[in-house]
Amino acid sequence: MGVPGHDARDLAFWKQHKSSQPIPIVIAPSASRDSGLSLDASKVTEAYTDHGILTSLCGQYAGLASRDAGAQIVDDLKQRGLAEPVETWRLRDWLVSRQRYWGTPIPIIHCPSCGTVPVPFDDLPVELPPLEGSIYGQTGNPLDKIDDWVTCTCPKCHGAAKRETDTMDTFVDSSWYFMRFPDPHNDAEPFSSESTNMLPVDTYVGGVEHAILHLLYARFIYKFLCREGLIPGDAGHQEPFQQLIAQGMVHGKTLSDPETGRFLLPGEVGYDGDAPVIVATGQQPTITWEKMSKSKHNGVDPSTCIDKFGADATRAHILFAAPVSEVLQWDEEKIVGIQRWFGRIHRLVADLMAAPVEPERFKGVPPRGGWGELLDVDAQALLLTQHTIRSVSHTFENDMYSLNTVISDLIKLTNGLYDIKVENMTPWVAYDTATALLQMVAPIAPAFAEQCWEDLLGEDPARSIFDSGWPESLLSPHDESQLVSRRKSMVCAVQVNGKLRFTAHVPASTSANAQAKTPKEREQQILQAVLETDEGRLWLTEKNDWDRRKRVVVVGGGKLLNVVF
Repeated sequence: MGVPGHDARDLAFWKQHKSSQPIPIVIAPSASRDSGLSLDASKVTEAYTDHGILTSLCGQYAGLASRDAGAQIVDDLKQRGLAEPVETWRLRDWLVSRQRYWGTPIPIIHCPSCGTVPVPFDDLPVELPPLEGSIYGQTGNPLDKIDDWVTCTCPKCHGAAKRETDTMDTFVDSSWYFMRFPDPHNDAEPFSSESTNMLPVDTYVGGVEHAILHLLYARFIYKFLCREGLIPGDAGHQEPFQQLIAQGMVHGKTLSDPETGRFLLPGEVGYDGDAPVIVATGQQPTITWEKMSKSKHNGVDPSTCIDKFGADATRAHILFAAPVSEVLQWDEEKIVGIQRWFGRIHRLVADLMAAPVEPERFKGVPPRGGWGELLDVDAQALLLTQHTIRSVSHTFENDMYSLNTVISDLIKLTNGLYDIKVENMTPWVAYDTATALLQMVAPIAPAFAEQCWEDLLGEDPARSIFDSGWPESLLSPHDESQLVSRRKSMVCAVQVNGKLRFTAHVPASTSANAQAKTPKEREQQILQAVLETDEGRLWLTEKNDWDRRKRVVVVGGGKLLNVVF
C-alpha cells in the first residue's frame, strides 16, 4: 500500500530502504494534532494504525474522520466508474480425506468405465481390512498395498474396479456422534427423528483444539442435517451446543536426556528409590511437564489407571487436581488422597450402620423434635451440611469452571462429620447429613456412592441413590439463623507470619457472651482461647516469643487469626 506512517510492515520496509526520505502523516488522532507535515523516519517509532482525522496532506478529504473519508473516497471512485465496494471472504476447504488406515472408509468405487460409483446401500458399511504386520515405518497409504481389499467389482457394469483408499478425517465421525447418543441401537439410520427431541446438547466440554476445529465442523454438520430435515422441529433452528466449557490441557511428567534433550522411553529409565535414573549413563534425567504425546513418551493409558485405582477415584482426582480451564499436571501418586477421602466416607457409613439407634431413621423422614433438643454437635453438623449443599449447588449451576471446589467442599464436610462422630449426634441428624453427603458425591463417584447408599439402607433398599434426587436444604432460613445464634464455638484458622499452622476452636461471635464485647475485647477473647490450646502454646510461645509480636490481625469475626512476629 505504501503507507509507512500507518502500517507497521510498510514502516519497517521504509526504514530499511528509504530511511533518508520523510514519512508523510495522513491521519492524526485529532484535528488539533494535524501537523500536516512529513516526519523524519528516525522520529517515527511506530505506525499510527488507529482511526482519526485526515490531515491537510489529504487535499479535499482533509478534516474528515477516517471512517467517513474511506467511504467518501470509494463513492467518488464509483461515480467515475473506477471502483465499487465489495466484501472479500477467504474460505478454506475442509479436506475430509486422509491417506491413512485409521479412519472411516469413504464408500466410493472407482471404475475405468463408469467413473466414481457409490457403494450400494446393501453393502454398507465398508469395513477396513485387517493389517498384516505393523505399519510402523511404512510410507504411503497402507490400504493401497492390500490388493484383495482394493480390487472389487463395479456395481454398475460389473467390471473390474478399485475402492477408494483414502479414509475420512476422524473429525467427520466426531462431528455427529452426539446425535447418536439418544438412539444408540438404531440399525436402520444414524438416528431417528424422535430421538432428536433430546437435542441440542446442554454442555460441551473440550480443549483448545476442539474450540477452533471440532466445534466448527460439528456446527457445520448439524446445520446441514437441519437443512436436510433430519433434525426436524425447533431443534433445526438452534445451535448444537448451548454451553461451552473450554478445559485445560493435560500435561504428563516428561523425562529427557540432559545432554542431548532426547525424550526417553520408559524402558530407558530406572529408579533409585523415588529418583529416576537413566539406565545407560546413570545420570538423572531432566524432568519437565509437557503436553502428552507419543513422541515425548509421557502418555498415560486411562484403563491402566482405572484398573489400579478405580474409575471413581480416577475421575475425582481429575476434577480435584486443577480447575477445569487450567493445565492439569497428571500425577497419579496424588490419587491416594482421594482414596483416603473415600475411605473416610465408607467408615462414616459403617459407623452410622453400627450405631445403636432406632430403625425409623431409615424410613426417609426421621422424627424431629424442637431445636432445644439438639446437641451442639447436631447444630454444627447441620450448619456445615447446609453450607456445603448451598456451595456445591451454586457451583454445579453457575460456575462449572470451579468443579475442583466441589471436591474440596465435600472433603471438608466429610472431615467435619467424621470429627464430630456419628455416635455423638442425634440419630436423624446423623442420617440426614450422611445421606446428603452421599447424594452430592454421586455425580462424581457414582459406583462408590451407590454402594454406600445400599449399605446405609440395609438389605431392603427403597431405591437407587439416583432416584433420590439432589439434596434439598436441610434447614429453613429461620431455623438456620436460630442454630447460628445458639452456636457456642467456631473454628479459627491460625497463621504465623502469613502461613497456616493450625486451627483452634474459639467462642463463636454469634453466641450471647461474644455479642456484647467490643472489637478489642473480642480480639482478646480469641487470643486467649487460642493461647490456651496446645498448638497455640507451641507456635506462639515456644517456637516464637509472644512478647515480640509485631501485629495481630483478626479477620471475619474470628475465622482467621494472623500473628506477625
